[in-house]
Amino acid sequence: MNTHLRYMKLSAVIIAWGGVLLAATYRSHTPVVFDRYSWGYVVLLGILVGVAMTLSLARLTWYQPLYQARAGLVISGVSLLLSLGAFELALRLVDPLGLSYYEQAGDYVRDKLPDDQLVFRHKPSWETRYGDVRVTYNERGLRDRPILPKAAGEYRILALGDSVTFGWGVDQDKTFVARLESLLQGRLHRPVRTINSGVGGYNTVQEVTYFKQEGIALQPDLVMLTYVKNDIEVNKGPFDPWAQSSLWGKSFPNMVITMVGKFWLYRLIYHTYHYALPEPQGGSATTSLHEGTGWRQSMAALHELVVMCEERHIPLIVFFHRLDSSENKPLFDAVVQHAQGVPIKDMGQWYGGLRVSSIVNSKVDGHPNAEGHRVMAEHMAEDIVGYLAQLKDRASLGWPGIGVAIVGP
Repeated sequence: MNTHLRYMKLSAVIIAWGGVLLAATYRSHTPVVFDRYSWGYVVLLGILVGVAMTLSLARLTWYQPLYQARAGLVISGVSLLLSLGAFELALRLVDPLGLSYYEQAGDYVRDKLPDDQLVFRHKPSWETRYGDVRVTYNERGLRDRPILPKAAGEYRILALGDSVTFGWGVDQDKTFVARLESLLQGRLHRPVRTINSGVGGYNTVQEVTYFKQEGIALQPDLVMLTYVKNDIEVNKGPFDPWAQSSLWGKSFPNMVITMVGKFWLYRLIYHTYHYALPEPQGGSATTSLHEGTGWRQSMAALHELVVMCEERHIPLIVFFHRLDSSENKPLFDAVVQHAQGVPIKDMGQWYGGLRVSSIVNSKVDGHPNAEGHRVMAEHMAEDIVGYLAQLKDRASLGWPGIGVAIVGP
């Protein structure tokens, strides 16, 4: 029996130290220890080393009960795997909390095309489905109907933004961009054409780059930017749509994380841990990014958009997306500061008294649902009409300002 116990111990020790070495090859997203690991990951490595040391120093008698119970352990392991498999299948059938969002979002990323200037963009002239929602792209790769030459008397609005403007999880005719068209036609008493240029994952730099490259040529009479908290994220090229899901070129720990991430059970645990727990006191996580590269680039791009619109006498209005006015206050203040002279509308004021679950797609997917887009469109229409009225009053008084020559009738 001692021979079997020695083999068992040797196998356990090799596996344990092999796990430590493989875990050590991982590089954290926020490396602060040895310029490689986060403090949380250092704790995990310490636990793994402790387990490996314990297995290495344990006497053979410590392994004897495990050896005697080996048959039961095998049966228990197989039973556990079968139970997890059944639970995984149930999750995929029932889709609690909207876990399918992760799968659909991955498909959406893989459907994009690389772009030298914009990093990535949509495929032109095609149609697909994400879950129950059909998405149609026009000849320019926008989630919109074909864009015809500007008609006489047409008031054209260009909507810049990311997945919120795109209308993730919402039928095309129910997005706030589409709803605005009918709402504003009745209030402005003239033909209105809204153009949805939203692309999921875009930051402010990409949105402003699109405006320079293609948006200006669309001859907008008004530009509306929906600013979202992840506008401060950095998107660098070249874009590889398969990078996130591919195992190629990744360290072994990242390969394991990628493979485990395919399981819905892991997604359920991940979501519960990272999103369902109460947010720590002391403000939004964006506070720590105040002086980051993405933050600075976003503010510079926002200021550039303001200047370009002023030079071309195109009215610009910014809608800051948040569900509560207490969220992301430092970011909101920075947007106001870098877009001076432009109305900044706090969307967090629109949802008072509404349950969050009634205006978002699911527990997992926090994008606005059809009801959320309806609320947004109603308030946006009111704010746009009020803004244009102010510009018209300024023009009648002879005050300088953007949009004087093109504001409504």
